[in-house]
Amino acid sequence: MAELSPKLPQSSQDSVPFWRDIRVLGVLAQIAFVIVVVISISWLVTNILENLTTLGENQFLCRDGTSSIRCAFDFLRLDAQFDISETLITYDPSDSYARALLVGLGNTIRVTVFGVILATILGTFVGIARLSSNWLISSIAKWYVDIMRNTPLLLQLFFLFFGVILLFPPISEAIQLFGLPFYLSQRGINMPWFVFMPSAGIWLAFLVGAIVLALVLWVMLGRQEERTGKARNRPFWVLLAFLAVVGIGWGVSGRSTNSQAMMVAKAQRIRTVDDMAATMARRLGVNELANVSSQLASGAITEEQLSAAAYQICALKDDPAEVNLTAQLRPQNIPYAVTRFDRADQATEAYAAGECEIYVARSAVLAGERAILEDAANHSLVSVPEVPVRISVPRIEGLNFVGGLKLTPNFAAILIGLVLYTGAFIAEIVRAGIQSVAKGQSEAARALGLSESQRLQLVVLPQALRVIIPPMTSQYLNLAKNSSLAIAVGYPDLWSTAFTTLNQSGRAIQVFVLVMGVYLTLSLSISFLLNWYNRRIALVER
Repeated sequence: MAELSPKLPQSSQDSVPFWRDIRVLGVLAQIAFVIVVVISISWLVTNILENLTTLGENQFLCRDGTSSIRCAFDFLRLDAQFDISETLITYDPSDSYARALLVGLGNTIRVTVFGVILATILGTFVGIARLSSNWLISSIAKWYVDIMRNTPLLLQLFFLFFGVILLFPPISEAIQLFGLPFYLSQRGINMPWFVFMPSAGIWLAFLVGAIVLALVLWVMLGRQEERTGKARNRPFWVLLAFLAVVGIGWGVSGRSTNSQAMMVAKAQRIRTVDDMAATMARRLGVNELANVSSQLASGAITEEQLSAAAYQICALKDDPAEVNLTAQLRPQNIPYAVTRFDRADQATEAYAAGECEIYVARSAVLAGERAILEDAANHSLVSVPEVPVRISVPRIEGLNFVGGLKLTPNFAAILIGLVLYTGAFIAEIVRAGIQSVAKGQSEAARALGLSESQRLQLVVLPQALRVIIPPMTSQYLNLAKNSSLAIAVGYPDLWSTAFTTLNQSGRAIQVFVLVMGVYLTLSLSISFLLNWYNRRIALVER
């Protein structure tokens, strides 16, 4: 009996209509989507071109008087004709709009960089404090986070600027924090800061070499530990090598550079900076300048006599040579008064007229200025020893502070506001990251005898970084974009200068395109750096 085979359906009988075929429908859907996208882009481009035409030809004037879209950004070469209160680079109202926007960009980057660093430090400490076993510390941290996260940033900025900083006392009654040279006044915050001397370049080269040496030594000692199984105390040897190279560089750079000097009359018999103390002691009629304070208290020397005997120094504004010389005079209690000039010829005229007895500047500048004096042979150039970095300390002269770093009320308000606001969000991210680490890790660390700081530094935080870094990127981006609120407190950031440029030039579309492009580039740069670091962390863990 023959076997019955199943009858296979004909392909023509079982074919699916194309309007029910999922593969055909998928292709048709993609084609329809492309058509919609093309139509949308076409409508958008047409609308933009019509609006540009409506704006008029004056929006696209070329330098030859014609009008073309290719000349849309030629207005950036025109004179800005507005002032900017704070600049990181030289700027004058006669400069172009392009330079004005560049100044605003520099101010935005300044706020962003300092804000990211300080907000990270603050958020990390507050996040750890949230988990503290001390009830007071954890409660303060919790209230700080809740208040900052649940109030608008703009409201915080207004309160900080109008309700705190502008209510500081005048300069004559400036608040000095804890007796340190940190001053709070209506003019802002003044604090000590670093000033780099010409020899700093050589020292920085040694510093980079010390960092490279420390990294190489760390890797080499680690491999020795893996090979021999014996601890090599890597932190000690790496730190010792780093400090040794940095110290050698400090000494070499200071002795190999002789770029600063002071011009004095030979009749004063000052051959070195050390001679200034003896000369001042003879003027005041004392054996040692260390006794001046006691004689002032006893009335043997009056303030008027001290001011009359003080060295009168001529210097150029913001010249490191002034900071270098005065930093050597203060420890010896040598009284002095400084008059600052914008140009070297102005200082030379004052020196020649007898308005000052010492002219301090770069050696090359003084050599040229001495040559034009009528009695050049009666004046000598005295070398001023220098070190790579000096600390400039603020002090009151007349009606303002001189020296140090000055944070204007506007900059201080936007920086402190962004740090406090973003730090609260970072604190929660850090807290969540720490709590994501298994409790067994902490128990094992304590069982090994590690202290709480060692447990956090060596065990918990390295593992928590994989949870912390991704959301931290968003907070850094928010800080960069929130810096545009600086216009509310009068700080001339990118958006503030762009807004002024827009009002004066009338080029709304071009200005908005530039600003959006800059903020997009800034955000992408921050994302790239943190994503790279996140990948590095992941590779280390594997």
